[in-house]
This record gives sequence, structure tokens and C-alpha cells, in this order.
Amino acid sequence: MEAVHGVESLAGGDGRHHVSRTLGTALLISVGYIDLGKWVTAVDAGARFGYDLVLLVLFFNFSAVLNQYLSTCIGMVTGKNLAEISSQEYSQFICVGLGLQAGMSLFTSELTMILGIAVGYNLVFDVDDFITAIIFACVVINVLPYLLSPRDKRMAGTLNACIAGFTLLCFVLGLLISQPEIPLHVNVMFPKLSGESAYSLMALMGANIMSHNFYVHSSIVQVQRAHVHTLGALFHDHLFSILFTFTGVFLVNYVLLSSAAAESSHNVIHTFHDAVELMNEIFTSSMAPLVLLAVLLFSSHIIALTSVIASHVVTEHFFGANLSLVVHHVLLKLISMIPAIYFAKVAGSEGVYQLIILCPVIQAFTLPSSVIPVFRIASSSWIMGNYRVSLRVEILAFLAFCLTLFINIIFAAEILFGDSAWTNSLKGNTETPVLIPHTVLILMSCASIAFALFLAVTPLKSSSREAETQELCVHSQREAPEEIQRVNSQHQMKSATQKGVEVEADVCTDKDNGT
Repeated sequence: MEAVHGVESLAGGDGRHHVSRTLGTALLISVGYIDLGKWVTAVDAGARFGYDLVLLVLFFNFSAVLNQYLSTCIGMVTGKNLAEISSQEYSQFICVGLGLQAGMSLFTSELTMILGIAVGYNLVFDVDDFITAIIFACVVINVLPYLLSPRDKRMAGTLNACIAGFTLLCFVLGLLISQPEIPLHVNVMFPKLSGESAYSLMALMGANIMSHNFYVHSSIVQVQRAHVHTLGALFHDHLFSILFTFTGVFLVNYVLLSSAAAESSHNVIHTFHDAVELMNEIFTSSMAPLVLLAVLLFSSHIIALTSVIASHVVTEHFFGANLSLVVHHVLLKLISMIPAIYFAKVAGSEGVYQLIILCPVIQAFTLPSSVIPVFRIASSSWIMGNYRVSLRVEILAFLAFCLTLFINIIFAAEILFGDSAWTNSLKGNTETPVLIPHTVLILMSCASIAFALFLAVTPLKSSSREAETQELCVHSQREAPEEIQRVNSQHQMKSATQKGVEVEADVCTDKDNGT
């Protein structure tokens, strides 16, 4: 697939300005955070809890910026992607766990993309046929990468970067135009956490931080080390580009949360049709569904490219399977299409709506253990050398990890012992269709927390080598004075012996002269 190679050539371009090579990659990554599934998650959270979760969404956005930035630093400094370094620094068991979690994040991202296009199809044509809509989505996202892929790699990379920028711009401007009066509230400094909001928190966190994008970003930029002699300026350009694009992502989420909170005073979301009515009130323009579908198709093209890169990197370095890019592209779509059609057939529109929100919850399961290799490797002087991150960045990365782990623990406690509305829904005590058995979700949640804690206490292999090197240095420094003293004493003894021999020789000479 020339489009995938074009993405890699975009990062390794020959432009004199670093920003021209960093902004394109940041745009490609950011598109994965603004599909319709993320919109539905934000609207649902805003309608249920108002402005209580806005500050936490900002924290999630900042965590995504930090992890994406550290991933780019790792790729540029080492010339390797995150999966490749992780496979060298961890055992096979841990690598398989990381690979399975990255695959789960990829699968749910593809599934959300397909369902989002299907929802857009139904809104545009005013139908309620999800089977046809899903088939349409699968055909389009399989064909688009070939239609929008010039043979020239550099041209393909530039075209995809322009499509990504156009998509993000349409999302942001579309929301601003449709919401001329965005409600601004300052009462968001104290988020109200409870078991009732744990499900929405997990969905928002999974929608704003995607673990497989860490591998994508590090893989795209790893070619840039060969093209620059100083990485400091390139680091700053990457940070600026990531901040710029993810500010747009947060703006989209904030507008959706605020608008849903403002409209939810007379609209309570219980079903899929309630969500559609609320979105129709948010997007008042009659052209909104058509523009939404067009933008979703463009964003699906970009997400498909980044997903192929992530799938290739993960399977090659974590599982040792070197498949062609076309196989990765087709397999991802087929694996995602089957459950999409099944749930649409069995559970209908309500099942599709619940599945769109459940997908980012599953993605949130993978986050605590996925961020550990990022800040562990970025803070390793053995791997990063002089470019290891500072202590302040280490502290921020640790706090980001604690945030993801804490929310996962809240979710696990609520799903085990709580009696909230969403817990009863997952148990099948309501009319809401049960997509995944309650026991399976409990096992997934507990397993992800246990794996994260195990990974947190497992050091990198290079850390032990670094510790041995430091111990040898300290040992040699301690032995150096003793060695010097021993050499000096030997030298003194040797000098004394030589002096004794010289004195004895002089005595013998005097005797001979006397004789």
C-alpha cells in the first residue's frame, strides 16, 4: 500500500523547516481521536453528568499529548519504534500481553469507525438499516486507501496529511458554526467522581487516549534521526504540533460536552433515538448529516492507514509475524465487520449505540499497562542517553499513569460491588441489551489492573545492565585509592631495596680501596 509508505516518507521529508515534517504526522495521529464514536461518548457523558467531567477530559487530553510526545522522542532518539524496544526490554510473556492489549485497542478502534460510518449513513438517508450501512462502511473504507494513494510516496504522504488537516478543520469549524453560542462555565474545577459516573469516565478516557497510537507515532518518526544532527529543535516542533492538533481535539470534546449538558435539561438519553434527537438539536443545520458522513469517510481513510501501521509493528515485534500491509488492512476490516453485523442483527440500533460506548471502555482497559513502557523507556539513560526526559516530565508521566490506573480501579470496584444503573444494565437487570457478559467484563478489568501492577514492578532489562555498570564504576572508584596506595608502597619498597643495594656496593668499593 503506497499510502502507508507515503505516511512514513512524510516524516522523513527533506523540508528545511521541521514543522513541515512534524505537523503532518501529528494531524494523522489526531484524526483517530475524533471519529463518531468519540462524539457519541462525549454527548452521552455531557447529557448524563453535565459539566462535572470537563476537567477530567482536559486531564485525559493532556495525558494523550504527553504520551504521544514521549513516543516521538523514543522513535527519533533510538531509530526504533516502541514495540521493537519493548520486545528487547521485556520478557516474552509481557510482550504477548502488550501485543494483545494493542490488538484489542486496534480492534475496538476499527469497530467504532465502522459503526460510526453506519450511523452517519442512516442519518443522511433517513433509514434504520444498520446491516446495509455496515456493509457500505466496510466497502468504502477498503476501497478509499487505494483510490487516494498516488504512486509517488512523497505525494501520497502530503495528500494524506492534507486530508487529515481538512478533516480536523471540518470537525472543529463545523461544531463552532453549528454552535455560535458555546456555553462557558467556570464551575468545572471540582469534578464529582462517583460509581455512577465510572462508566462514562472509562469511556471518555478510552476515547481521549488510545494506546495503539503510541506505537504508530514512534514508528512514523523513527526515520527522522538520520536526517538531523540535533534533535532538540525537532523535539520542540513535535511538541508544538501535538499541542496544536490535540487542542482542536479537546475543543471538539468540550463543545460536545457543553452542548449536550445545556440541552439535556429537557432531554434524557435512554435509547439510541434519544441520542439522535439530542445530536439533531446540537447540529441545527440541515446539511450537517451529509457533511458529517463525508468527514467520517475521510477520517476513516486516515484511521485505516494508521491502523495498518500499528498492526504491522505490533504483530512483527510482539508476535514475530511478518505479514504484508494488504493482509493487515483486510484482516482488520474483516475481524471488525463480523461483530458489527452480528450485534446489529441481534441487538438492533440500541445494541449499536451501546457498542459504540462500550468500545472506548475496552480501550481504557489497555491504558495503565500501555503507558508504563513509554515513560520507562523515555526515562532510561541507557536507551535514551543524553536525551532522556527530565525529572519533571517523569513525574508528569507517573501522574498520568496513576490517573489511568485509579479510574480503572474505580470501575472495577463499581462493577464488582456497586449497584449503579450502568452496573445493573451490564448484569442484564434492565431492558438494555447485554453485549458482553458481566463476568467477562469483570475478568477483563481485573486482569488489566493485575497486569499493569505486574508491569509496574518489572524493570527493563537494560536497567539491570545499567545498575551493574554503575556498581562496577563505584567499585572501581573505591578500589582505585587502594590500588594507588599498593603501587606506591611497592614503588617505595623497590626504591628502598635499590638504595640498600647501592649502599652495600659503596661499602664493598670502600673496602677494596682500603685493601
